[in-house]
Amino acid sequence: MTNKEKKPLYQTIYEEMIHKISDSTYPEGSYLPSEAVIQKTYGVSRITARRVLSDLESDGYTKKIKGKGSVVLPKKKCSDLYELTGFTEDAKNNGAKSSSIILKSEVQTASPAVAEFLQIEPGENIFYLKRLRLYNGRIYGVYNTYISMRFNLPLEPEQFDSETSLYDFYEQNGVKVTSASETIEAVMSTPEIRKEMFLDKDEPIFLKERITYNDLNVPIEYSKNHHRANQYKYVVRLHR
Repeated sequence: MTNKEKKPLYQTIYEEMIHKISDSTYPEGSYLPSEAVIQKTYGVSRITARRVLSDLESDGYTKKIKGKGSVVLPKKKCSDLYELTGFTEDAKNNGAKSSSIILKSEVQTASPAVAEFLQIEPGENIFYLKRLRLYNGRIYGVYNTYISMRFNLPLEPEQFDSETSLYDFYEQNGVKVTSASETIEAVMSTPEIRKEMFLDKDEPIFLKERITYNDLNVPIEYSKNHHRANQYKYVVRLHR
């Protein structure tokens, strides 16, 4: 590699920090070296050290805590957009543990919007499940799920607990999950969402809406989920 092709020292330090976070030299919850330590260790300017720490925070690896430094955040949950998986399976595939806090579970009447997603008539009964989802014990998102009653599932509050996987629940009761349509967008959090997820006012979130279908292409559920944006990464497979 020629001098012209050499990586900027900033990039080398940045990549080394990521590597040390990945191999748990700096484990989740620990603090990275300060600007002053980075300056002394690598012989760089304060501007360079500050840029490294700033970019690590922007890319979701750390969060700056006033008066303490840059704390290492939990690893991002990785989801492959090519595969249909639920939250529980995603967590397992990433070597993590998922759990839930049930905020609400009850029979409701379908609004016109929910009825359209589920292909039923407005006012028909549906089962509503609202959960605070946890990823390795940390708040990850708020999930609102509207389940069709057409499949005669045993939809009772006592059926759902902190460990319940809805996709497993459907399969165990004879409803095969085969496909889904999904949209993902960045949105501004509402006061209610910020309170439930303990978010900073200006923290970005993802809104993910999904309609899940059975093997006859009949909607099983419609979900409207809010995620912490800095804890999620989507992987898209492109073919040509």
